[in-house]
Amino acid sequence: MKTFLKAQASIFIWAKQGKRLTHPALSVLLSFFILLISIVLAELLPLKPVLLSLEQLLSHQPVILSALAKVLSLWLSFVPVYFLLWGWLAGFERRAFWTVGFWRQISLTGYLYGLGSGLLMMGAMVGLAAILDVVHFVPVNGPMEGFRALGGILLVYLGWAVQASAEETLYRGFLLQNLSVRTKPWIGVLLSSLCFACAHSLNNGFSPLVLCNLFLFGLFLALYRIADGSLWGVCAWHTVWNWALANLFGADAGGSAQEGGRLFPISLTGPDWLTGGAFGLEGSLAATAVFLAGIIVAALILYRKHQDCAITTRQVTGD
Repeated sequence: MKTFLKAQASIFIWAKQGKRLTHPALSVLLSFFILLISIVLAELLPLKPVLLSLEQLLSHQPVILSALAKVLSLWLSFVPVYFLLWGWLAGFERRAFWTVGFWRQISLTGYLYGLGSGLLMMGAMVGLAAILDVVHFVPVNGPMEGFRALGGILLVYLGWAVQASAEETLYRGFLLQNLSVRTKPWIGVLLSSLCFACAHSLNNGFSPLVLCNLFLFGLFLALYRIADGSLWGVCAWHTVWNWALANLFGADAGGSAQEGGRLFPISLTGPDWLTGGAFGLEGSLAATAVFLAGIIVAALILYRKHQDCAITTRQVTGD
């Protein structure tokens, strides 16, 4: 693991574009501080009057209203992450925001791969839970479920995109990058994943199994980010994961409610270690199995890239 992570370390070279790099300990503290300040700012903003105005304007479309409220709530909570991180990079490290992994040329293919793999892994988790008799699909009931809610379900994706991409920018962008450059790539992978897991410790239903799954979640996305080379793919993966969990299958996403409607409503029955309890399916053993499989696949891809790189180097040097 250490060897082929080191071979891929060149993807972090853009962290050295600035005049200085943030100390690893300060990088960890800063990641928590930025997230905390963003949430506090969202709580202080006058959200209720805006939502009341939307309710009066769109009272005849409750699912759209619900989706708009969710999108606005996610934007207010996570848009500050981008500005705070941008301010730190520009003011302290003296480098451009895109150097955390948003290469100037957007890779549409990479983004679509992220969407596809996220849906595939989500489907695998729901399918595994169904085999274990934990997930049960329930009949569509009311305008907030099924194809009648499709407009709101699609709209709320915009909120999840901002939320998930903010977390990826902070943890798989800034933190993974700085820790890997200032220490070792494998330390960056492990520590950034642990910080990501701990940052969700205040979510409803948090437990040791949830902590383990969130660490595996971060570990998988860290390896995915290194293998992919940019943040576009992991942003897409994280977005579609949260969106599908909450609005396609109607399960809880990180302990939150399912505003915006749900397309294929499901119910969860069984012990907490199979259903995830109050945290939702993401905190179950089904999620553990899916994340472990994802980590193995990502590690194999990295190993293959390492082997290809070694072959190319031997060919160039004539060894």
